[in-house]
Amino acid sequence: MPTPESTPHAPMSVVHIVKHCGYGNGNVHVAVDLACVQARAGDDVTFVSNGGTFEPLLAQYGVRHLKLEQEQNKPLSLLRSAWKLAGFARRRRPDVLHAHMMSSALIGYAASKLSGVPLVTTVHNSFDPHSRLMRLGRKVVAVSRAEEASLLTQGYSEEQLVSVMNAPFNSPREEFMRETHMKDNYPVIESPCIVAANGLHRRKGVFDLITACAEVFPSQPEWKLYIAGEGPDREALEALAKSLGIAQRVIFLGFVPAPGPLLKQADIFVLASYADPCSLVIGEARGAGCAIVATSVGGTPEMLEFGRAGRLVSPGSPAELATELQILITDDKARTRLRAASLQGSEIFNVQRLLEEYATVYRAAGSARQRSTVTKASWNNKAITSSKQQGESPTW
Repeated sequence: MPTPESTPHAPMSVVHIVKHCGYGNGNVHVAVDLACVQARAGDDVTFVSNGGTFEPLLAQYGVRHLKLEQEQNKPLSLLRSAWKLAGFARRRRPDVLHAHMMSSALIGYAASKLSGVPLVTTVHNSFDPHSRLMRLGRKVVAVSRAEEASLLTQGYSEEQLVSVMNAPFNSPREEFMRETHMKDNYPVIESPCIVAANGLHRRKGVFDLITACAEVFPSQPEWKLYIAGEGPDREALEALAKSLGIAQRVIFLGFVPAPGPLLKQADIFVLASYADPCSLVIGEARGAGCAIVATSVGGTPEMLEFGRAGRLVSPGSPAELATELQILITDDKARTRLRAASLQGSEIFNVQRLLEEYATVYRAAGSARQRSTVTKASWNNKAITSSKQQGESPTW
């Protein structure tokens, strides 16, 4: 069992609700990281999911796992899961239920209403239209201030919202994946190189990155691009690299479960997304001291301190990206300065920060619940008094 942190922490009882606990999903990664650091600090933690890769890790940290199906296209199954979760909450009386996915918010909301335990939700993907379901939480966590501002425009209340920036660095999950999935099979890359680590779908802007590299590489024959990740666009991306004449210099590594060591080998790290509320890999890249170039979307500017800790470019602009890459490739000193700037202040992305920030959210959710109960009780007392004065029996 891992050694608890020395930082004082008032223990709580927390139930995380997530669709599954398999790797390759940022929502899951945040929930697993948080559950593990909470259990390490002495909290009583339950993880409700349909199972997956991280079950052994959760067990290692003493996190209880309750297996429940949470498929949105199976309403009867969702109802059964909500009823089971409500029963569990009534028996265990946790301080909070914490939902990280949309189907999780649905069963969490029902269980909260049936058990009286407050529900907190974290909005990981506000660009998804279904994310409006996350407003079911008594408190709703936005993963960056930019996302908090965006959610306010979508009808969330200011009193309901709070921002907690993701913090993936030094996570128990990273160590677990290195030891169990990458120990004898870690990709070796050659320097000098550019590294990207993300899903291979349009939102991540990998087409723009390959196009930018095609502009830069002819004058930089030693440089390569390594892309870690899988997704539906891989074949199209490989075809693009081939059509641009750089297929031999664009290496697709497939999914890399623990990107930390890969990032430490990168001369330049790039994230060219069109939308990213608070990318985990930016936090990991800063913890690794990467020279970062990223698009100015979502929470990324905040994570890069608005340009101090990384270069920001416009989304959907391969030419602008190519210009920044050319500068960093040809100027070793500029690259070294950017690496130092990236590392400076990166402790904010240490996963341990999440412990007290989420504990504050949980306490606020509990206080809101108490205020609501007091308000209802006050209203009922007034109704009883008024009824007695009029010689009537109160109705409920």
